Amino acid sequence: MKKVILTVSCMLFMAQGRIVNSAGPGYRQLSSPAMPGDVVITEIMADPVPSPGLPGEEYLEILNRSRNILDLTNWRLSSATQHSLFPPVKIEPGEYLILCAIADTGLFSPYGKVAGLKPFPALTNKGRLVLLYDDRGNLINGVDYSSNWYGNPLKSKGGWSLEIIDHDFPFFGEGNWEASSDRKGGTPGKINSACRSNPDQSFWGITNVFPADNMKIIIEFSEPLIDFGKQNNGIVLGDCGITGWELSDPLYRRFTLTPELPLDRDVIYTLSLPAEISDFEGNYPLVSNFRFGIPGSSKIKDLVFNELLFNPLKDNPGYIEFVNISEKILDASEFMVASVKEGTGAISTPLSISPVARCILPGACYTITTDRLRVISAFPLSVPENILEVASLPSMPNARGHLLLMNMQLDRIDEVIYSEKMHYSLLSGKEGISLEKIRPELPSDESINWHSASEGSGWGTPGNRNSVFTGHNNQDETVVLSSQKISPDNDGYEDVLVIEINSDDPGAIVSVLIYDETGNYVRKLAENYLAGSRASIVWNGCGNNGRPVRPGIYILLIEMYNAGGRISKWKKVCAVV
Repeated sequence: MKKVILTVSCMLFMAQGRIVNSAGPGYRQLSSPAMPGDVVITEIMADPVPSPGLPGEEYLEILNRSRNILDLTNWRLSSATQHSLFPPVKIEPGEYLILCAIADTGLFSPYGKVAGLKPFPALTNKGRLVLLYDDRGNLINGVDYSSNWYGNPLKSKGGWSLEIIDHDFPFFGEGNWEASSDRKGGTPGKINSACRSNPDQSFWGITNVFPADNMKIIIEFSEPLIDFGKQNNGIVLGDCGITGWELSDPLYRRFTLTPELPLDRDVIYTLSLPAEISDFEGNYPLVSNFRFGIPGSSKIKDLVFNELLFNPLKDNPGYIEFVNISEKILDASEFMVASVKEGTGAISTPLSISPVARCILPGACYTITTDRLRVISAFPLSVPENILEVASLPSMPNARGHLLLMNMQLDRIDEVIYSEKMHYSLLSGKEGISLEKIRPELPSDESINWHSASEGSGWGTPGNRNSVFTGHNNQDETVVLSSQKISPDNDGYEDVLVIEINSDDPGAIVSVLIYDETGNYVRKLAENYLAGSRASIVWNGCGNNGRPVRPGIYILLIEMYNAGGRISKWKKVCAVV
């Protein structure tokens, strides 16, 4: 839905707080019904204290970017809990209007035209959804702002407003807002200090599809789809279509769809959008297909830890990655993560890994962080659709930590005890480097199953297959090596050796010793390890001293015995290069 209503220039500004129509004279001087995007929320002062120079009170600023004089009488400003009607007031083309509490109108009148609202919706510091409706209840504009939008940790603490960058793209969202750079902390009633060209040139598209039940499908988008009702014909779900829809979000980002046929369990569906779907600016979605299904109930080890960034670079967030190693579809909102305090064993308040219901398909990665865009920017091999933003992560100390994954009944699904000593020993620094599991199905609580992410991957692979992943060898033997050589240089290629144990005895006990080619003892890799019928034992190329061994030929002596006393031995050879 392309809406270019008024071409403006940030440099053309009149003293009364009015944008001059750079397309020339001729705009209508009569009131007229407004369309979505005609009036735009352009500035948000949610946390006014301490103030560098403005009144220490909350305010919003709106701009008439249409060609019409608009009568805002009985228009409505709404949040999740409050609704405020506008007093009798008109706004001319290109004119700004400051909105505040009635008691604060005198404070803001020196800065421009003001309308006092009772009550004025509280603007929470962390963020909230703010909506602007006309007198007929039609949505004109809305912003779901967040304190993360400041992009400046100091300004997000208070005293500075959020300003829209380019008001000709009113539904762009986070990418079109930043902290004010005005010395007073904001620019109420006048052109924004952030004002510059910042066109909305892309639309991510679908961000989530989840079945509320077998006849209701929730679909979510990255941007508002104001014209969804006109564009949704042609949505398909496998071999069937959609028979109806309902709006589930006042900012037109979430809808409830009704399928032609009930959804079946244990089936992965693909929902596909028609070609006509586009955002407000006419951009077509990058993600127009989405796989989902009805989740099953989870069991221990269905979802496991797979990657940890606990010591991020300065001003960057950490992250935790999980992977679904079951054959079931799981619901992310049914899992929580917590930390365990060393020494006392106290468990922190569990945090949900998803604020909304979301499918994790079999084999899929699921990464959580407090700043999704920063993680995507920092790690070139990240997969954005598998990275989700949460309000907070559990405590993850740099030196050592203990994390628990639980379900809603507080059953322990998985746990990991990590340490910076688990990193590759020759790394000059550990900051900004994730720990990756060598194989998802290996026990998370055994340090030997973890390794530093490779340099070639950019030191982390959030949402993607791990850079140190070592696949299974399908040979039908009792003891199998993943390779005949190991290159422990942390380049992501054969950095570790995996010893596969395949036994018919669920009580098999295994010991693994490593010697160099002259018979010198190098490493005790496992001793009396309960391997059971299947196990994977990992060698990272280091000796007992924790340092990488020298290049050469190495002999692995594997001993297996059972409760009956039967002993079997194997010798395997591996080259370290």
